[in-house]
Amino acid sequence: MENERNDIGELTRILQAAGLGDESAMQRAIELVYEDLERVARAQLSRARGPAIDGKTLEPRALVHETFLRLIQQRNAFENRGHFFAVATKVMLRAMREEERAKRALKRGGDALRVTLHDLPAEHGPTTATLTDVAAALDALEKLDARKAAIVRMKIFFGLTTTEIAEQLDSSERTIERDWRFARSWLAARLGR
Repeated sequence: MENERNDIGELTRILQAAGLGDESAMQRAIELVYEDLERVARAQLSRARGPAIDGKTLEPRALVHETFLRLIQQRNAFENRGHFFAVATKVMLRAMREEERAKRALKRGGDALRVTLHDLPAEHGPTTATLTDVAAALDALEKLDARKAAIVRMKIFFGLTTTEIAEQLDSSERTIERDWRFARSWLAARLGR
């Protein structure tokens, strides 16, 4: 656990240096989080397209590369690991939405990418929505409560546990669980229609 905290602290320091324009720090940050982001990209693309995602227009590695290119261009100053992953998730979703729009434009209304959210409350069943709908719902939730939107991103997109999220947000696990329950219900109602 102590070693994990040191890794988190190291990444936070590196991200802060990268935010100040240190190119070597950005390269080191990429090395530290690349596998995590690729895992998230594979999971998101798999949710959107099914398990056989290889050979599709946008593959996990390409999505991670696109995400990093956009992060570098934005030159954000990241407060910590949680902030980095929150911004990276937004950038990744934006890239996936743009790819979805381009695909639909090419096919004149062809199949939209759909995602199934299994982590939403059981009474609603698994929710299937377009990636655009999910991103719009998360944006609306962020306007309502940015913290709850960050919890959703960390839990669904990055697969962090309640304990890990509590550490990232410097909060109690009980508070994270309460916020997570609210956010899940809110999203289920918003997306379930």
